[in-house]
Amino acid sequence: MQTSRGVRGLSYTLVTPANHYPSRLPHFGDAPVVKLVTPRMAPSRIGEYLVSLPAGAGTARPVEPGFETFLYGLEGEATVLTGGEAFALHAGGFAYLPGDHAYDVAAGDHPARLLMVKRRYEPFPGVAAPQPLCGHRDDEPFADTDVPGFRRRELLPTADPAFDFNMSVLAFDPGVGLDKVEIHDEEHGLYMTAGGGTYLLEDRELEVRAGDFIYMAPYCPQSFVAGDEPSEYLLYKDVWRDGF
Repeated sequence: MQTSRGVRGLSYTLVTPANHYPSRLPHFGDAPVVKLVTPRMAPSRIGEYLVSLPAGAGTARPVEPGFETFLYGLEGEATVLTGGEAFALHAGGFAYLPGDHAYDVAAGDHPARLLMVKRRYEPFPGVAAPQPLCGHRDDEPFADTDVPGFRRRELLPTADPAFDFNMSVLAFDPGVGLDKVEIHDEEHGLYMTAGGGTYLLEDRELEVRAGDFIYMAPYCPQSFVAGDEPSEYLLYKDVWRDGF
């Protein structure tokens, strides 16, 4: 009988690489797309995907406006084209694309692997929507937190209410973790980029490793402790809105 670390709880899902089931989306043609979470799994309000582009391949047709998108380079090199601008997506590079921008993305001379977050933008009266934004995770140093050995780096502006979500890189020294069990209104999409450890989800302690993905619904009890090596994850969180 096959075993799996993948788990679905009442308010979370853990998806491991062994659980991946490649799908296809029309915009990406035959490129395999792993749907880590979509709104079909209530109450998720996001789609988060792993997109694998063969060398020289890319979108079969432009991705039309309608959803804001965040793209993060995991492996290889890719280029995003939108509004006459080109953004490079090396490993660790990222691009935020507003909901009113169509875009194309293509791999270079080698295959590229991307993490993609997609959601409907929630406007706020009197606040203009953001413009496209690109960068690399190394553009800014990690910032220390109140927990020694736990650092974080923000990829999108956290103080600007125009943005309705954050993307953060959280890094932990071996044996270091969050200082509490969190229960909050914000939902999470979490992709382990390095290391591993133990994640508390609801009332279960689950092993997590690099390449794992966790979806956490609003009010899911959650906490994390790194294992015996430095660990890191990329975290989506909705912000500045209350869901009405």
